[in-house]
Amino acid sequence: MRLNESSPPYDAIIIGGGPAGLTCAIFLGRYRRRVLVVDDARPRNHASRGIHGFLGYHSIQPAELIARGRAEAEACGVEFLRGRATKIERVADVFDVTTSDGVLRARRVVLAYGVRDTLPDIPEIESYYGISVHHCPDCDGYESRDRRIGVIGWGAKAAAMALKLLQWSDDVVVFAHGHAREWDEETNSKLLAEQIDIKDERIVALEGRDGIVAAAVLATGERVAAGALFFNIKVERACDLAESLGCRCDDPHPDIVVDAHRQTSVEGVYAIGDLVPGSQLVITSAADGAIAAIAINESLLPPSRVIG
Repeated sequence: MRLNESSPPYDAIIIGGGPAGLTCAIFLGRYRRRVLVVDDARPRNHASRGIHGFLGYHSIQPAELIARGRAEAEACGVEFLRGRATKIERVADVFDVTTSDGVLRARRVVLAYGVRDTLPDIPEIESYYGISVHHCPDCDGYESRDRRIGVIGWGAKAAAMALKLLQWSDDVVVFAHGHAREWDEETNSKLLAEQIDIKDERIVALEGRDGIVAAAVLATGERVAAGALFFNIKVERACDLAESLGCRCDDPHPDIVVDAHRQTSVEGVYAIGDLVPGSQLVITSAADGAIAAIAINESLLPPSRVIG
């Protein structure tokens, strides 16, 4: 089934309706471009109780920010499709985007579907996630200040996270959660020099109330006090559209390689937000959307309107 086959292609189809995708859509809508946002309403920060560090909107609920952004986008003519994009392929000078509702065409495609975090396999951790269990120190480290902070992970990135969290607390403990430590001796020495305790045993339970963690219970029965937990297990792209398009990716990292204008290695395809290298913050994701939109608009201008 092909939807709107008689209609001209969209100027841009944006896959993902988070802060990056919505900002891109708003700017393109303000350029009076025909834009469609395809979104399945599964944001990475769904569990967060508040967005931090977004100028003028500190601690705003993620759902409220998205609702405001969507209303702003709709006001400048952006269209929305609730669903998923399952395939994208170039056909001559446009892209066919297969969605859960059919096939649509676009002159440019923006990948803004983000990444997914793997939660530690600890019973009932979901009830703490976004309140006192987090994946991003840049976002939530300040709110965890002056508590005993635990880091769940066994790789070098978890060790680096523990060292970073010393910005906010002088009492940090690493939980390897039953896994062998995957960092080198130099890293181990840095952790010990900063008096960061390391617990190798598996966490079998969390203790706390109303989403506020109080302790991690180890397989040995030891109860380790902690007022906040951060984790670094695995982060991966939310789907494989970039790979299927042939976009260059920085595997094993979740990053898609882009230029300064957020264009991927495939001409006409852009990637923004948590999919690209850099800080994974709401405010930087929004900035990515604006940068890509400006470049996309310029790429769609006829030669008669371009000088140089």
